[in-house]
Amino acid sequence: MAPGTYQYKYRVNGEWATSPCEPITGDGSGCFNNQRLVAPSAAFAWQARWGGTEVFVTGDWCAWAELIPLRRDAATQDFGLACSLAPGVYCYQYLVDGTWMTSPDVPVGPDDDGHLCNKIRVEDPPAFHLFYATGWRDAVLRVQTLDADGTPQTPGWREVPMFTTPSRATPLGGAWLSAVVPATGDPARGPPQLEFTVANGDGSAEDRPALGRTYLCRAPGGFKLLSGRLRPFPRARAASTMLVSDLDGTMVGDGAEADAATQRFCNYWEDTAALAGSVLVYNTGRSLGQFTALWAEKGGALALPDVLITAVGTKIFLLDTQEKGRWAAGGSVWKEDLQWAQRLSEGWDLGRVRQVAQGVLERLGEGAAAWLDRGTEHPHRVALSVRGDCLAGAVEQLRAGFEAANVQVRIITSGTGGWRYVDCVSIRGGKLEALEYVRMLFSVPRERCVAAGDSGNDILMLEGANPAIVVGNAQPLLVDWLAGQEQDARVVLTDAAMADGILEGLARLGLY
Repeated sequence: MAPGTYQYKYRVNGEWATSPCEPITGDGSGCFNNQRLVAPSAAFAWQARWGGTEVFVTGDWCAWAELIPLRRDAATQDFGLACSLAPGVYCYQYLVDGTWMTSPDVPVGPDDDGHLCNKIRVEDPPAFHLFYATGWRDAVLRVQTLDADGTPQTPGWREVPMFTTPSRATPLGGAWLSAVVPATGDPARGPPQLEFTVANGDGSAEDRPALGRTYLCRAPGGFKLLSGRLRPFPRARAASTMLVSDLDGTMVGDGAEADAATQRFCNYWEDTAALAGSVLVYNTGRSLGQFTALWAEKGGALALPDVLITAVGTKIFLLDTQEKGRWAAGGSVWKEDLQWAQRLSEGWDLGRVRQVAQGVLERLGEGAAAWLDRGTEHPHRVALSVRGDCLAGAVEQLRAGFEAANVQVRIITSGTGGWRYVDCVSIRGGKLEALEYVRMLFSVPRERCVAAGDSGNDILMLEGANPAIVVGNAQPLLVDWLAGQEQDARVVLTDAAMADGILEGLARLGLY
């Protein structure tokens, strides 16, 4: 495919559909599609002197499922391949005449499974990423690409359509539109430039700078155009970030001060992170119905997530944009990820889990423990409430009972005060396991997937290999846990509380 921006859809069971895990945008005629910039961003090479007559490459960008052939250069006899990969760090190997090999010219290291592979860091291909705040329904860029010295690369001007973005922000009462113009020309002659103006959909109005005839980007990168001012937006070129945040006590709280912090986070997310394609996930103990009620209660102050993880990591819901994109979603319609539910069923027997839990409750007595959920609402979890002084004994009895019943269960305790929560979930479930599943679903590098929490039950997602934020109002149990961990840059304890702490943590992790 020639370099450029492409829109596409998937054919699923005879119906056209967009992927919720990829950017969705309108095409200006009422249709919504996935969109991707195609441009060479990675190069692979196998030299003739290393041997081989047939060379393929594969890696974790395709889950090691596809062998891509390298072409042999007739002059040098070396093999090569240029392809378009999303920004990130990838592991890969070559298949040379049927034997798996690594290149001696590229760094070698273990992948997540311990296999030795070559590694490559892919950056966004050089391009001009333009974001325009406007009240126009449609807009078109009129562009001309220039060499570093200002010489036009091609005669005349061309039009590049602008599309909707995932952002739900309403700058100037309108919306953010975007366009990507691939950078062309010889990099050895200096960075190419882009000269442009913006016109509305029917061409009856045009946006030009107050001083000068055109706007000018002097090098490839990200840019925002707002109220006639062009400003840099480097976040547009960075790999996507995923934030997986607890809700209560972390993203939201009680009172005007907490609500103001939630609104500040929402403003940041919509004007910056979501605009650049980042992914927001809430990992919460609330049910789906409780979340949608909270979403309505906060009246737009709470940022709308792309994914909702509920019931201690046993249910995953994807935002149903109803083929319109995140910017237009109502926030009340969600699709359960049935593949995740099917995965949790392996090794799980709800009937046996109920029997074991019921036996423990009867032995503890009515004043020491009670049912919260028998698995009727969440079939891969049962939940108990246990008096604090009986907690250790209850957990020990549950473990012994599950082992005797030959059922695989993860026991999770949480809460403070006189009564504690005990969740018994599928061994394949849990907050961290759900986080990892969603991270891979959206192809976000682990080093750019951030977890944030405030309580002991958040330890389950904070103790992974990903960066993490403990907000300043964290409960003592979580702070005590953090004090016992090796002190490194992976986990930050913020001074600010709740949603303000998330913003501080993102900044300190270099992911703001």
